[in-house]
Amino acid sequence: MMTQYSDVALNIPARMERLPISRFTWLVVLLAGAAWFVESLDIGAIGVVLESVRRIMHLTPAQVGLLAISSTAGIVVGLIPAGYLADTYGRKQLLIWGVVEYSAFTMLAAFSPNFAVLLILRFLSGLGMGAVFPLPYAIVCEFVPKLTRTKFSGILDGCLSVGYFLAPLIGAAIIPLFAPALSWRIFLFICGIPLLYAVVVYKWLPESPRWIEARHGWEQADTAMKVIEARVEIEKGVALPPPRERMGAEEVKGRPSAAEVWKPGHLGNTVIGSIAMVSALLMFYVVMIYMPSLLVKQGYSIAHSLLYTAIITGSAIPGKLLNGWLSDAWGRKPTYILFMVIASVGALLFGTVHSLDLVIAYGCLMGFFGTGTFPGLKMYYAEQFPTRLRATGSSTVETIGRLLGGVVGPYFVPVLILAVGLVGVFRVIALIGVIGPLVVLIWGRETAGWTIEQASGMDLISE
Repeated sequence: MMTQYSDVALNIPARMERLPISRFTWLVVLLAGAAWFVESLDIGAIGVVLESVRRIMHLTPAQVGLLAISSTAGIVVGLIPAGYLADTYGRKQLLIWGVVEYSAFTMLAAFSPNFAVLLILRFLSGLGMGAVFPLPYAIVCEFVPKLTRTKFSGILDGCLSVGYFLAPLIGAAIIPLFAPALSWRIFLFICGIPLLYAVVVYKWLPESPRWIEARHGWEQADTAMKVIEARVEIEKGVALPPPRERMGAEEVKGRPSAAEVWKPGHLGNTVIGSIAMVSALLMFYVVMIYMPSLLVKQGYSIAHSLLYTAIITGSAIPGKLLNGWLSDAWGRKPTYILFMVIASVGALLFGTVHSLDLVIAYGCLMGFFGTGTFPGLKMYYAEQFPTRLRATGSSTVETIGRLLGGVVGPYFVPVLILAVGLVGVFRVIALIGVIGPLVVLIWGRETAGWTIEQASGMDLISE
C-alpha cells in the first residue's frame, strides 16, 4: 500500500528534511551517541581485563581466544533479530531494552566464580549490545537532513570511540590500585553502571516519524511530526518554512522480513556493505582486543600498555570527525577507500617494528583511518535500505561483518601469532583491509547528497 499525499506540506520525509539544525537535532544525535558510548565501554572492557584474567585463571591460548570473542559472538547472535525487532517495534523501545540487558550482565560478570561463567555472561551481555548496534545510525539517518548526515554520524561514531578511549584509561587507573584477583572485577562492575542511561532514553529520545509512518501509517506519524515541528519553532522563535519538494513515499504498514534483504532490489546493498564491514571490523577488533596483550608481550607493563592502547584507540576520535565531514563534502565512496587503504598500510608496517614510537605511530594509523572509517561506511549502507527495512538491512550487514571480522578472525589471532608470527598476522589484516575498498570502488555507487528515500530506491548490484 502506498501512502497518498494531497499536498507536499503533508509529506513526512519532506517535513523532516526541511527541519533546521537545532538543539533538538543535537539532542537526538547525542542521545544516540551516548548509547554507543556506554556500549563501547563494555566492549572495550574485555581488552582491558584480558591479560589479568589470563594470568589469574591460567588460560590457554584457545581459552584466551574464546574469551576475547565471547561478547562479540553475543553481538552477532543479538544482531540477527535486532533489525527485525527495531523495524517492528521501534528504535527507541529496542534501544532501552538492549542497554538494560548488556549493562546488567556486565555487572554480573564481575562476580564470575570461574572461566566458564565469565564466558557465558560475556556472551549474554553481547546479546544486548547486538540489539543496540544498528539503532544509532538508523535514528540519525532518519532525523538528520541529507546534507549534514555524515557530519553528525562522525560525531555519533566519535562517541563510540570516546568509550573505547576511556576504557583503557579507566583500567589503567583502577587495575594497579587493587589486587589482580579483584581489580578486573571492579572494572567490569563500573562498566555496567551505565544501566541508568536507559532511563534517559525513555524520557528524552523521540521515536522516528519516518519509522512511525512506515509501520503505523501517516496519521500517527503526522501527530509525532507536529510535536517535533512545534518544539523546533519554539526554539527558533519563527515558523518553519514550508517543505520545498515532495519526497518519494515508501510502502507502509508492512512487516519487515529478514529474507527480503537477500532478494533482488536489496541483495547488492547487503553484499557490498558486508564485505566493506568485514575489512574494517577485522582491523578494529584486533586492535581493540589484543593491543594491550601485544604490548605486554613486548615488555611493557599492563598499566603502560593500557595507556598506549588508549592513545591508539583515541586517535579514532579525530579520524571519525574528519571522515564524517569528508563523506558529506567529498563523497562516501572515495572517503572510505582512502581511509581503508591508509589503515592497511599501517597494519602492514605495524608488525615489522619494535620501537615504541613506531608501534604507536602505525597503531594510530589503524586507529585514525581504520576505526575512523565507520561514520561514512555505516551511513553509506544504512542509506541503501528503505525505512521499513533499514534496521533489518543494517543489522544484517553488521551481523556478517562482526561474525567474520569480530569473531572468526580474532579467535584465531593467538594461534596464528604462534604459527606465523606478528608480521604474518598483520599482513593478513592488511590484505583483507584492501578487499573492501576494492569492492566498493568497482561496484559501489555514491549516495552523498541524496535523501534516504532517493538512496534506498536502488540496488548497488542489480542496477
